[in-house]
Amino acid sequence: MKRKALKFTSFKNEDQARKYSYKTAKQLERISKSFVSVIKSMGISSGRVLDIGTGSGTLAIGLCKEFPDINVIGIDISDLILPFARENAEKSNLTSRITFVEGNAENMPFEDKTFDLVVSSNTLHLIDNPVKMFNEINRVLKNGGKFFISDFRRNFFCLISGHIRASYTSKEIKKVLEDSKLGNWMVKDYFFWISILSP
Repeated sequence: MKRKALKFTSFKNEDQARKYSYKTAKQLERISKSFVSVIKSMGISSGRVLDIGTGSGTLAIGLCKEFPDINVIGIDISDLILPFARENAEKSNLTSRITFVEGNAENMPFEDKTFDLVVSSNTLHLIDNPVKMFNEINRVLKNGGKFFISDFRRNFFCLISGHIRASYTSKEIKKVLEDSKLGNWMVKDYFFWISILSP
């Protein structure tokens, strides 16, 4: 089935952002554990990390808990969700190592070659121009920096989920990557997920 973009501007109000934060907490904790496993396999245990589409901060918090020598900046387009991310970081006593900022993945407010690692979970399908996002990842990564982007994979569940309908196939995302400046990537294709990562 053909991809259909999902229009996502931001949360409508604070109550909607709060409900999202509480509703997705357990699922995002499981996703965070899978990211930890992949990042360990990359040999990364310290440095500066960027979390694109950080939402309520679960992934950023999970990484800081597992890797005591990293610092994370979480970026999200919604200023309504970030207070909950900061609250979650405070509950985990990690405010000294995590910073949350409002910003667009297609035009990030960071200097060139800032991060050792860039991660993102279930955000790619919401990006208007993914080529721009990958270009920005290429720009803000240090030389030799790593990345791990995971998102839904479009399959027959798109009939019941707009998020899955808005996601990409492996072939489509490879074309997006080829059109971007980001190099040295590989795509892993699973039934529900697509992973884009450094070799």
